[in-house]
Amino acid sequence: MNPSQEILDSDNLFDRLPDDIVLSIFSKLEDAKSLCLSLSVCKRFRCIIPEIDQIFLSIPRKRTLVRDYETSTTSFFKNLVFRTLIKPVLFISQRNKFRKNKDNDEDYCSYYPPNEVLKSFEEIRLLHLRLPCRGSEKLGSKAGKKNNSTFLKWNAEFGSQLHNCVILGAKSWIEKCENGDSSLESDCESCVINDRELKLRIVWTISCLMAASARHYLIQEIVKEREMIEKIEVTDESDQGRLCMNKEQIEELRNLKANDSIFEYRSRVPALRMKMWYVKKLELPESGEVLEGATLVVVRPVVGGGDDIDGENGGDLVAEAFGWAEEVVVLGEVVKKLMGTSNCYTLEMNSF
Repeated sequence: MNPSQEILDSDNLFDRLPDDIVLSIFSKLEDAKSLCLSLSVCKRFRCIIPEIDQIFLSIPRKRTLVRDYETSTTSFFKNLVFRTLIKPVLFISQRNKFRKNKDNDEDYCSYYPPNEVLKSFEEIRLLHLRLPCRGSEKLGSKAGKKNNSTFLKWNAEFGSQLHNCVILGAKSWIEKCENGDSSLESDCESCVINDRELKLRIVWTISCLMAASARHYLIQEIVKEREMIEKIEVTDESDQGRLCMNKEQIEELRNLKANDSIFEYRSRVPALRMKMWYVKKLELPESGEVLEGATLVVVRPVVGGGDDIDGENGGDLVAEAFGWAEEVVVLGEVVKKLMGTSNCYTLEMNSF
């Protein structure tokens, strides 16, 4: 009896499904963790699952040796010995090991590389990676808005280097009071940004660019090992930022020479030209919310950066950068109102 006849005679109705149907079912799943578990179910799944072309992988945060040791040790004496003798030695060794890297660059050192998990999938075309939150802050989360904390969200496109980055931030994002004064917006549009506020926006911009370049570095090996990939997205748990690459940009990265414009922990950011819109207090009539220190920054490389983005059509183009966000309608309203103001600044930044 041949294998196909055995499947037809099987009591398990699932075994009677054609391979194409089973592949379609697994393709709807997308989650890499669930798919890897399914690989060990049977030989048939082991042959079918590697053909899936859309993968979503949520990368867990790396647990340090210190934390694992402390949680697994219940003896007070062992804890005392560990803290007084072993912990300082571990600290010194780790400091020497990562001296060349930025110690505060958590986007590079705080999570596991995804290459090992993705080895089982040979025909990936669309890949979505989700990274753990950086530190304890969730600057781009919806909860951050409700808690009247800093709001920061960005979207970056890369090829062999940065193509563009759009950053939207505010010092606070709250609901408008019923007795609020609607004339504050027009009064504040004429305010000039002071040095302290400008420095804060520059810090925001550099932080977002560093995070984006670290993610770009992370996916380089994935791109070079898998020639079928056509689209990549790298987001985080708080949805603060997204790096995206299309087919042409991926091919551009694949042709990048080894060690060309790459550091040990992130990709090099080229010389940049930035356009920044700032309003001290921005009211949103449609959503009934107020942003303090609302800021929009559009970043492009000096060489090959294309035309400037301005006007109503430009506002639509920039607003599309946040089409992936949960608050896409509100963010689109913020972007259009900011780009319609007269408070626009142009800055340049050297490569770093």
